[in-house]
Amino acid sequence: MLALSCMTAFAADPVQAISKNDKELQALLKKKSLTKKDNERVKALLSDVFNFKLLAEKSLPKETWESLDEASKSTFASEFQRMVRNSSAKRLEMYRTDSTIYDAPKMKKNNTEANVTAHLWYKGKESVLVYKMNLVDGNWMAWDLVIDDLSTARNYKEQFATILKTKTFADLLETIKKKADESEE
Repeated sequence: MLALSCMTAFAADPVQAISKNDKELQALLKKKSLTKKDNERVKALLSDVFNFKLLAEKSLPKETWESLDEASKSTFASEFQRMVRNSSAKRLEMYRTDSTIYDAPKMKKNNTEANVTAHLWYKGKESVLVYKMNLVDGNWMAWDLVIDDLSTARNYKEQFATILKTKTFADLLETIKKKADESEE
């Protein structure tokens, strides 16, 4: 499902960036069972598509992010990435597709930002994904994934804001680390 990607070379078209890794991911998911090496490759494909620093920033209330020093921001982004990557790799069924069709990208801000819509079908059911992307060092990277109108960044932001109403940032970070550890293979 997560038609994933981030090309290592310059990606002139954000759709190419997404579809390249999606093909590899779908080939892996067609196997009856995955080896440890296959699982690591799946995690890499899931990680490669996202600009986790920006996703982490967008997942916290603005005032919380701005109050953090650079070391705390880096630690949060790293642990957040580990949590998302590990939990996503455990739920591989959600990434399976029978077919995918990509709309032309909707370019923004001098062609440095784009929204790419993917229509995915699995067992006759369609899901619509919108990748909110930007250019990072010449590569297209997603900072949000909207699945059937549900934003990943907004979902995390709402959850984290609720936690931060009664707990500290250190508590939130510890929770994220525990979740990452629980889902690690």
